[in-house]
Amino acid sequence: MPYFSCRLSLLALLVAGIAAAQPAPPAHQLRQRALSLQTTSPVEASVQVAKGVLTTLTFDSQLLPKSVMVQGRDTHFERFVVEERTITLKPKVDLTADERLLLTVRFADGAAPQEAIFILIPADEQVDAAVEVVRRARNAEALQLELTQVQAQLAALQGRCGDGGPTGLILSGLLDSDVSTSVFKAAVAPGNASGLKVERGVGYRTRAWTVVTVRVRNLVGQRVWRPGVARLSTARGQSIQVKSLRTDKPQLAPGEEGLVLVETGAPVWQAEEELLLELSDTANGRALPIRGVRL
Repeated sequence: MPYFSCRLSLLALLVAGIAAAQPAPPAHQLRQRALSLQTTSPVEASVQVAKGVLTTLTFDSQLLPKSVMVQGRDTHFERFVVEERTITLKPKVDLTADERLLLTVRFADGAAPQEAIFILIPADEQVDAAVEVVRRARNAEALQLELTQVQAQLAALQGRCGDGGPTGLILSGLLDSDVSTSVFKAAVAPGNASGLKVERGVGYRTRAWTVVTVRVRNLVGQRVWRPGVARLSTARGQSIQVKSLRTDKPQLAPGEEGLVLVETGAPVWQAEEELLLELSDTANGRALPIRGVRL
């Protein structure tokens, strides 16, 4: 949805003022394309995806939503929505060069083909933002009509988000006058054996959302660390719902430093209240509990 796409731009703008300079990620060109299940083997139907970019697959046949499966649902995607004729996904990490994720769908009408398999691959210069999946034969006029509709939807999305700068953020309604920031001294409990160190932390707070950012260093001699789960709670033990976990790097190698961003909804705690943030690598269980968080 456009709301979430615009929110990513807001996070990037807020972090830029306090984070150390990082190399700019490569710009991707949004691409619209069509896939025919009549001429292309489903197993060979690849879709290029990228971190933070919405990809929408539109089908000409009704899906069985409960049968739709994707590899890495919890670890690789911050958004994955299945509707009757569409699948919308947004990766929260970039796929590695040799990484492939299978997306399997089944159709409700029982006609052939009953199943389609798509291979999600890392994008190069282009990202598949809108993919029309053609299962039944249609004439050129019908195809052109649907392509025009998809182009209009994509144009509306780009128009709402603007150019990703301050004007686009204001028009989106995500940037208002009540944004407050707080720099806090993050602390890791003595004796923690995670092999990780917290460099610094900053919190952003509005009436509608909050974001906590921490800079984490993976110490030399440790294993690669890839945070996949974030838990946030008050000192009183009240759990706070986390809406998204993002990083500026897919993983931290030994000796490497990176930025972690955790987003919540509207704050239900006091501004001066101390919070506990726990970041975990789901692959190896290395957990980093961080105290002293303030939002």
